[in-house]
Amino acid sequence: MSILFYKKPDYRPKNEGPLNLQKCQKFVEKTKECKSEIPPDLSFERIISNKALPPCSLQDFIDYLAYVTNDAENLQFYLWLVDYHQRFRNAPPEETALSPKWNFDDPQSSPRHSGNSNYSAIGGSDKTLSILGVKDFDAIEEEDISNASLIEDRSGGDQPSPYTATLGTLKFAEIPLAESKPLDGHQRRSNNAQPFRLEINRVITHYIAPGAPRELNLSHKDRAAVLYALRRTTHPSAFHPVKKVLDLTLRNQSHPNFVRWSICNGNKPWTIFLRTFAVCNIIIGFAIAILLTLSHVSRWYRILAALEWWFGITNLIAAYQGLCVLLLRRHTREVRPWEMDEQGRRYGGSDEEAALRHSKVLYEETKSRWPVKMELFGPPNTWDQETWMDRYGMKSVFKKTFEKEVPTQEQGLHLMQNRIVRQAEAWALIITIPLTIFFTALPKGNLY
Repeated sequence: MSILFYKKPDYRPKNEGPLNLQKCQKFVEKTKECKSEIPPDLSFERIISNKALPPCSLQDFIDYLAYVTNDAENLQFYLWLVDYHQRFRNAPPEETALSPKWNFDDPQSSPRHSGNSNYSAIGGSDKTLSILGVKDFDAIEEEDISNASLIEDRSGGDQPSPYTATLGTLKFAEIPLAESKPLDGHQRRSNNAQPFRLEINRVITHYIAPGAPRELNLSHKDRAAVLYALRRTTHPSAFHPVKKVLDLTLRNQSHPNFVRWSICNGNKPWTIFLRTFAVCNIIIGFAIAILLTLSHVSRWYRILAALEWWFGITNLIAAYQGLCVLLLRRHTREVRPWEMDEQGRRYGGSDEEAALRHSKVLYEETKSRWPVKMELFGPPNTWDQETWMDRYGMKSVFKKTFEKEVPTQEQGLHLMQNRIVRQAEAWALIITIPLTIFFTALPKGNLY
């Protein structure tokens, strides 16, 4: 009986206002209630580590956040943080010694010298990092930092280190904080010598600072605490509040919604067409049953209407879940509008890349680290000016409905889709049998 009541992951709406640990905890509770809905092959860890196949790969996850939910900056920053985590661990101890570990539980670490929220570990984040092959920054040995000798800044300040040379020469001023004390000359010189300082300043400018192009939806308290910490250290622990909020949001809100969306193997025009087609089949079934009942032919011919009912109801229930049975049987799906022309995609286009190469870190410059096409630094994640928008808008309704098909490779997704189809077939059979018995039992009309 469980197949009759199988449900795909429930939709998790976004919380209004800035995110904090209390709001994210609601996503955690929702996920615990629906833990069995997502198979292990589509777990958050597999998708983030780029082990899932299309249409549930890491690139598909980024595209979903960019084009559907419009919050791709969460995953972009999260991936950078994981990569930064690893690079900081691999940096020479004499350099990491300049960036001590930051403790948010220490009242003196607050920009207002007041007690902060408890940023103790929340289950799941460390597991994700371990699967990605990265130690949590809480596990970075403090003795490697405390026992190393400090290095004075002999370069005069913001000279790129070997670890920031790939980020270009574009410099960003430090973000002023009215509620924190100004740094003295010795602190400023020491901070400029910290490893990855230029990169951290760019991250602040693009993701953390108020009004940033890809501003993360953080609470004022968390944002102020992180900015205060980043002025004094480049240690990954300075991002601890952001890490926890993003991990909870991506794991318990964005990931279930992405899996739910991936189940749909047809675009909206095709889904509308499929629902209309299914309703027409049901209507044809009733027409056959009524016409045969009013005629003088044998009542057993009325069973033919059951075929139309069952077929129509099956497709209607599946289409209500956004699933096309025909495409599923063929192991394909329709391409998304932004996938139609690879040259017009978000991260494609040689002309665009050439124009931006001197001001951004592009995927091609970091492809040894990134498993997906992703600009780490750049303008806001808007796509209303992308070339595919005009091409898709000029398409006829017929071409939008019958789009090109591409293979669906992820077996975990097939498992969920097959359960939905079997559920639709079972409910269609339960509805069809009483209808067939009712019309078969009616006496002949003998009108013609």
